[in-house]
Amino acid sequence: MRRYHDGYGASDDKMLRVMIWTPKTDSDRRLVQEELGAILASPHFSSSKRYPAFLRYVVEKCLDGQSDQLKERTLGIDVFGRPPDYDTNAEPVVRITAAEVRKRIAQYYHEAAKESEIQIGLPLGSYTPEFRTQHTPSKSTSNRRLEPVDGNADLIELPIHSDAAGLVEQSGSRLSRALPKWILRRPLAWSIGLVLVLMSLGAYFVHHAFSLNREEQLWAPLVQTKDPVLIVIGSGKLWLTTPESPQTSLTDHMIGPYHHVSLPDTVAVSRLTNVLQKYNRNYFIKEVSATSLADLHERTVILVGALNNAWTMRLTDPLCFRFVPGKVARIEDTKNPQNYAWSVDYSKPYPSLTIDYGIVARYHDTYTNGNVLIIAGIGPYGTEAASEFVSSPQYLGQVEHFVPAGLKEANLEIVIKTDVINGEAGPPHVVAAYAF
Repeated sequence: MRRYHDGYGASDDKMLRVMIWTPKTDSDRRLVQEELGAILASPHFSSSKRYPAFLRYVVEKCLDGQSDQLKERTLGIDVFGRPPDYDTNAEPVVRITAAEVRKRIAQYYHEAAKESEIQIGLPLGSYTPEFRTQHTPSKSTSNRRLEPVDGNADLIELPIHSDAAGLVEQSGSRLSRALPKWILRRPLAWSIGLVLVLMSLGAYFVHHAFSLNREEQLWAPLVQTKDPVLIVIGSGKLWLTTPESPQTSLTDHMIGPYHHVSLPDTVAVSRLTNVLQKYNRNYFIKEVSATSLADLHERTVILVGALNNAWTMRLTDPLCFRFVPGKVARIEDTKNPQNYAWSVDYSKPYPSLTIDYGIVARYHDTYTNGNVLIIAGIGPYGTEAASEFVSSPQYLGQVEHFVPAGLKEANLEIVIKTDVINGEAGPPHVVAAYAF
């Protein structure tokens, strides 16, 4: 493949060119670092620790001329603290993080108010970033000769776009990479180009429809009723052995443990309410200690949290996967009770926690006679990851590997695993699923 770093043909007036660019000088590297800083400061990255760490690492390695070290295992060891012999298939944290970084970079450039002189990209199938520069040719440059960096064929490379609006340009880019320019002037080539555009558009909308279909299948039973959805969130009160005194001042109540709701639970509720708003469903939120059986009866209920939510513990007790509290809390598989793999040791220092587990269950509960969605982890990170699972269609496809019937089943229970990276929940991975 041939890449260009300068120059335009006579027919390129008023045409925007985006080209692969290699930073060579200190000034070039500063431009890349400034663009990296702008990306990491954006809302797409600033609220996370994992994604900025990954992107910063690969960009700096590339600028240092060490792109050959950007391999999955090396990234897993250096960025995510995995042991040298870890199983990359069992723990695909690098692949999933890279996919999320690509998505967030695309969102950043799609929403950017102005075009950047330098753009940073992460090509599919690679962990080596690409640097792109874009120019609008002026009359003084319109007759300049193209200067190739490598190769012999007269080809041009354009960036990959992730949104539907960019598919036409993306398809044209693929065609231009595959064929010399003189062929592109032929009527047959334009016909081929049109077919490629239509195929790309079709593939995009089919993929988009499948993603939406998964989400709709999961949420359809939960949003089909007219009554507002009840979200029950766990609190710190369940951990306390004595009730709060009626004489407790408002100040002490506000800063004390009785008023505590964890940040991961709050993040989970935020994601859930975003989905409900998407489906135009009304909802209200109650603390677990203020929720009675009458509140749950014959309505859609979402339970957030496990060991701090008595209703979660009660309703999951008869299920295939259920929570077992204790010094080493775990998720029990009632069909294989000897499995202790899904556990968290609560006696260890919390910074040492590297893995958490959670349950996502969507089913019709006979005790409450209503539809229930459970979003709960053994620890707080499992709860946060479970909420990301049900609110992000790309993760729902993992269920199809475990349950061939997929999300169409009326009752579904899923165990998810998440890596805890620098005190933050990683992407959810399905480790078990059961339809009943």
